[in-house]
Amino acid sequence: MIKRLDSAIALAILEAAPLGILALDNKGQVLSINKSLQNLLDLQDDQLSGQNTLTISSLSQDARKCLFDPQEIMRLPATSSRPARWLKCWRQSLGDGVGNVHFYADITSQQEAQERLTEELALYTLNDPLTSLPNRRALLQSLEPQISRSRRYENPLAVIVLKIANLAQLDNIHGDSSADRAMMAVSQFLKDQMRWVDMTGRMDTDEFLLILPETTGAAAVELANKLQLRLAEVKITGADGQHFSLESRCGVAGWIKGDDTNKLLHRAYQAL
Repeated sequence: MIKRLDSAIALAILEAAPLGILALDNKGQVLSINKSLQNLLDLQDDQLSGQNTLTISSLSQDARKCLFDPQEIMRLPATSSRPARWLKCWRQSLGDGVGNVHFYADITSQQEAQERLTEELALYTLNDPLTSLPNRRALLQSLEPQISRSRRYENPLAVIVLKIANLAQLDNIHGDSSADRAMMAVSQFLKDQMRWVDMTGRMDTDEFLLILPETTGAAAVELANKLQLRLAEVKITGADGQHFSLESRCGVAGWIKGDDTNKLLHRAYQAL
């Protein structure tokens, strides 16, 4: 049978615990806070003990939320005395209306490692997360062999940069996510309009790149004009339920002898 601990030993265990621990009564008053949690939040000994949650004027808003309304995963912004931290919180009732206890673990190193991994993976992904079209990296990787082929065999090749000129204003005018809706609509429009041999992708926030093998510059200009006319007729429903149209601009360049990827795209952007 396990012997019950007296209060002095129990408090000593709480103080020695590597996790931050906060005990609250059923009225939200602080019963106990251990040293680990005080260190995590840079709290002084006299800031919490016995005070009600509504009268702790000395605590920052972030510290209050962390203590009394914690999320499972929380980020504490940096202060003058400590760097930013990530905390994981577990909440447990003490039962019989006694109160609650919160347990906190510092997961900053794990969270930062996960963010670094996400950033590194993003460098190697080849699809735009919103439209699922090839992203800038994939487009440039695909354009390079096409240019090499044109150099070797002098096959025609052209590119079109299509820019949605009014994208930046859409969320303000038609509500959040309207710009995303517009880009998804344009991506579907381009999928429907282009040949299977062409490659269409999202080059930037408001730009698409069309890679057109076996296409002359003149033919690409004609295609760009048609795309702009047809795209202007597409009606998109914003987050506010209102329909709107898109304003687009196109820059076209056909491959000429001596072009590499940078030169070809530079001329397309100049035309834009």
